[in-house]
Amino acid sequence: MKNVKLYGVLLICVISYALLSSSVFAEGVNKDFTGQGIGYASVLYDNSNGLPTSEANAICQTKNGFIWIGSYSGLIRYDGSEFERYDSLGISSVVSLYEDSSERLWIGTNDSGVAVYDKGSFSYYGKADGLRSSSIRSIEEDTDGNILIATTLGMAYVDKQNELHILDDPQINGEYICELEKGSDGVIYGETIDGDFFSVDNMRVTAYYKSADFGLGNVYCITPDTDENGCVYLGTDESSVIRANMKDGMTDIQTFSVYPHQTVKRILKVEDKIWICTDNGIGYFDDKMNYNALSDTPLNNSVDDMIVDHEGNLWFVSSRQGVMKIVPCQFTDISKAAGLDSLVTNTTCIYGGDLYVGTDNGLYILDAEYNQKTTPLTEMTSGSRIRSIKTDSKGNLWLCSYSSLGLICLHPDGSVTSYNEDSGFKSNRVRTVTELSDGTIAASTSGGVHFIRNGVLEETLDGDGGLSNTEILTVCEGDGGVIYFGSDGDGIYRLDGKNITRLGLDDGLASEVILRIKKDSERGLYWIITSNSIAYMKDDKITTVKNFPYSNNFDIFSDKKGGVWVLSSNGIYMTGADQLIADEKPEYVLYDTSCGLPSVATANSRNCISEDGTLYIAGTTGISSVNIYKAESAASDVRLTVPFVEADDEIIVPREDGSFVIPSKTKRLTIYGYAITYSLNNPRISYKLGGFDDTATEVLKKDMKPAVYTNLDGGVYNYSLSVINTLTGEAENTVEVRVEKVKAVHEHVLFWIFAVVCTVAAAAAIAWVYADKKTAALLKREKEKEEYIDEMIQAFAMCIDLKDRYTNGHSFRVAEYSRLLAEKLGYDEEKVRDIYNTALLHDIGKLGIPDEVLNKPGRPTDEEYEILKTHPAKGEEILNKIKIAPGLAIGAGYHHERLDGRGYPHGAIEEDIPFEAQIIAVADTFDAMYSTRPYRKQLDISVVEEEIKRVSGTQLNGKIVEKMVELIEEGEIEKVKDLKADNYDE
Repeated sequence: MKNVKLYGVLLICVISYALLSSSVFAEGVNKDFTGQGIGYASVLYDNSNGLPTSEANAICQTKNGFIWIGSYSGLIRYDGSEFERYDSLGISSVVSLYEDSSERLWIGTNDSGVAVYDKGSFSYYGKADGLRSSSIRSIEEDTDGNILIATTLGMAYVDKQNELHILDDPQINGEYICELEKGSDGVIYGETIDGDFFSVDNMRVTAYYKSADFGLGNVYCITPDTDENGCVYLGTDESSVIRANMKDGMTDIQTFSVYPHQTVKRILKVEDKIWICTDNGIGYFDDKMNYNALSDTPLNNSVDDMIVDHEGNLWFVSSRQGVMKIVPCQFTDISKAAGLDSLVTNTTCIYGGDLYVGTDNGLYILDAEYNQKTTPLTEMTSGSRIRSIKTDSKGNLWLCSYSSLGLICLHPDGSVTSYNEDSGFKSNRVRTVTELSDGTIAASTSGGVHFIRNGVLEETLDGDGGLSNTEILTVCEGDGGVIYFGSDGDGIYRLDGKNITRLGLDDGLASEVILRIKKDSERGLYWIITSNSIAYMKDDKITTVKNFPYSNNFDIFSDKKGGVWVLSSNGIYMTGADQLIADEKPEYVLYDTSCGLPSVATANSRNCISEDGTLYIAGTTGISSVNIYKAESAASDVRLTVPFVEADDEIIVPREDGSFVIPSKTKRLTIYGYAITYSLNNPRISYKLGGFDDTATEVLKKDMKPAVYTNLDGGVYNYSLSVINTLTGEAENTVEVRVEKVKAVHEHVLFWIFAVVCTVAAAAAIAWVYADKKTAALLKREKEKEEYIDEMIQAFAMCIDLKDRYTNGHSFRVAEYSRLLAEKLGYDEEKVRDIYNTALLHDIGKLGIPDEVLNKPGRPTDEEYEILKTHPAKGEEILNKIKIAPGLAIGAGYHHERLDGRGYPHGAIEEDIPFEAQIIAVADTFDAMYSTRPYRKQLDISVVEEEIKRVSGTQLNGKIVEKMVELIEEGEIEKVKDLKADNYDE
């Protein structure tokens, strides 16, 4: 975990700008507006924004991508979205963390020994296991797989058989060992609280030094040099770092100052930088050993530890302030770099190597190093609202104001010309200017469009010239001299020569407020931004994009990879141009403030883009920039993992091959998939359970939740988790895991073979009994066979009820009610028995209904209800196979028929419905209402009695209903109502 490669872009060697705020800062920006400015952001986590503490002692990242934080309040895990505290585990006051080569997390505590987290479970080592001290300061693994443990009373180690031993050496026995670090040569280096330092190789102390003997001061930490075996860096309690060679004794000693920082607590060498954590801040040595102190970082007190994660982000922990990460940010906050106060900006423009910014209070000019410049033009425009700034091909700079200044032209020689109402403009409210192909400047105003040729106002297009709405927001020149004007409420005016036509709602626009019309030569179309939509126009045919995820948009820019960047009040959407044109559900990335965007674009702002693709954004609180040509997908850096699943309430970890096996009884499966990234990106993630899901679910990383599945059939499924490419929609990074649900007994083929055999045997037994019933000697055997058949039928009924968990016992209760009704109606014992058995199997068709429909919580949908209605026909088909007992199929096939012919599946009426089935129908209807169902509770018996009386003669046989009412009044029903399949005892 110590030797993590720093992501190449994170070259924080020119940190010279102030922090953006207590959580974000920009630095490393270009000195040239024509290049790409790379910024960085720092985020501080404490108990005010998710971290369940404001102190942290240790930090590490495990192979699966999780960040683990040790604090006095315990162990904390971070997945890039949420912090999870592991409590109730006997782990508190965590001071050291280490992941070994077997991907076990070792947790050193201040007073409870060592805990080991492995595949979801914890094991422990303490004094009872042989540790001399329960206070653990550091943990490291040697080349043989032994885990060395530094304590306040010497050292111990755990061998590969997980047995604990004391590292017995008189030089370190009883010493307070503060830190252990492994060098590239496998040697372990350590230091003590007294400032002594030593080396361990092959489980023996090979060297031991006292810092006082070398005049080094009190050594506070030790780190081996990864480039040279035997060389170490020693941090002192003063303002110095010592480099020395311990291989052949203490030689080549060099001292380097880290002033103004003091008490070096952690040294980490990453590529060509040596990072220093101290009691009062953070800094680093460059490749020439020049010390650079990071100033104004939010973490600047008691910085105890640091790591570099898999994406190259830097993490620091403070025992007083929490956790800070520093990440690359493709957005640069120019306002902060320039030291500007928060202000609403309307427009940006690059002119003469400087950045011109228009605001409601005048013009700001920033040089290449973001220093503010004062010129006659800034003084002239002070207090005026600058709406747009543009350049033309002749080197002129045009400023559009909402003031008496009107339109201002700054010429290359420094002279200024103004165009306003005094010089012929219809309005001093100038929106923007557009240079036409012949060099004419078209200035859009609240009074129409003014055409300036060779510096002279020659023509005005207003209400008299054919514009019903003279508030023109945008101008775009098309092919063949056609000019398009976007109005503030009347759609698009198309000027072809002297002819003006209009395009509006009837022509495909969703709004007639047109903020922007931009030509896309590559695709042969024009992008249109309206007040509520994005559209495009090709051959004067307008198509509004219906599937774009946001409506309040301001501007659009194309990159060189087929993408478009849409500036909106919600941030910046980046998606594929072809997806917009096809109006497909777009893949997109949203860059908002959580992704490092300092400020969203001001409504209808004018934003410039340089030749290299740097977009300068005029925002609601200031200016920022991003290079849209160089933006890269971070899909390959996202770490995908499924560390565990939950079967009902049981946590299940993967087997050695990474697969999961869940019990057959599982009703609810929760898959915890993680897409771990600590960058400021918010990629799109998709997941799918193959074998169950027809299509994948797609969400933004920040919106990810565990995937929940209910009532899965037994079998094998494949869960896939992917990062999606924004432009192609294809998966760029995927992980798959196998999930096996053990099959229930009734899901095995052998079960059905056994059932068929039993059915055949039962049928043979019935035939045999019938053939020999007149023989007295066989009467006893006949009775035994009858009992056997009854038991088989009851077994099938139990299978039916156990399959439908919401109606457990329904078949037995309906059979009991049917038996009581048959006795009331005067049937003999044999007929009563037949009706009872027929009723037991009336729902056998439910074996053919899918579990997810049959066991669905709540009321079924119309489609699901149609599936449920197939069970009588299925049951009749199954029982008709038993030719020796044809009456068995009557109950299954006709118990949902009605006397009025409105039943199913046959639609039979009165005399066409077998009387036995009419008895079962009354019993079935009664039990359905007098038992609890997933969509309602059991009804009161008086309500049930009134309901069956109400449907008497239309749905149910009136004579049978009368007998049912008698049973209710006699109290016979109460003896049956709680009967269940799993407690039945005839």
